[in-house]
Amino acid sequence: MICRMLFRSLVLFVALTPACGRGDEELLIIHEGDLPIVISAPHGGTIDLPDVPIRKGEGLKKGGAGFFSGRDGGTEELALEVVKRLDEKLPGAPSCVISRVHRKYVDFNRPPEIGVEHDKARTIHDSYHQSLQSTVRRIREKFGSGLLVDIHGQGSSATTVFRGTSNGLTVQGLRMKLGEESHTGEHSLLGLLKTTGWKVHPDPFSDKEQSGFTGGHIVRTYGSHRPDGIDAVQLEFGADYRKAAAREKVAGELADAIVQYAERYLNVAPATSAR
Repeated sequence: MICRMLFRSLVLFVALTPACGRGDEELLIIHEGDLPIVISAPHGGTIDLPDVPIRKGEGLKKGGAGFFSGRDGGTEELALEVVKRLDEKLPGAPSCVISRVHRKYVDFNRPPEIGVEHDKARTIHDSYHQSLQSTVRRIREKFGSGLLVDIHGQGSSATTVFRGTSNGLTVQGLRMKLGEESHTGEHSLLGLLKTTGWKVHPDPFSDKEQSGFTGGHIVRTYGSHRPDGIDAVQLEFGADYRKAAAREKVAGELADAIVQYAERYLNVAPATSAR
């Protein structure tokens, strides 16, 4: 199960260790699974990078798609719990790329010209994206399609989860193959989450996303609007979904929705028994 095998399967980038003064296993959690599903979480880390100065963002536009250095508290833990639950519920393991580094040093959901201000941080930024790129490419070659869920936090509404797909662009492959109802209907990922009682935006039957939450660098880089991409969805969780007391319930509900999505759209059947 992923809870046992994940930490034995960390990808170790030897070049990072002497540069940053820490073992890689403390910086990035990377696992290559055997399902067409990837979980990404770039902003939940708390680890400091020795000898790397905090980013200043001088001369850069602030907020939105620009410079920001605040962390998405609880998203690292939430993502790991989702990975664990998916491994229990599906006949295989999902892939994951999860940062443990604080966003004030490196922002993986921005291109390097915005997210990086130091060579050592650039090495880690490159490793995160090289891992995502190779995983997405492998899924595309093996399965033809897949799902990347990029987990974030937002402070605008504690009770809401916002979807970001550039108003359907980053799931273009899904929409073209299976119709708009796969993106906006009751059996879409957002529709499945709404049935659990989640407050979601946009309404599952609309593709008009909230300004500022339409999806960032990761989903726009690896989404299915690109010839080598897969369907990619950014989920922005309000604080009520990320707090420790709610985390297991939220992770279980998200995992259940992904399982139903995978069965309907990715031809992945649930596990017949717990492994």
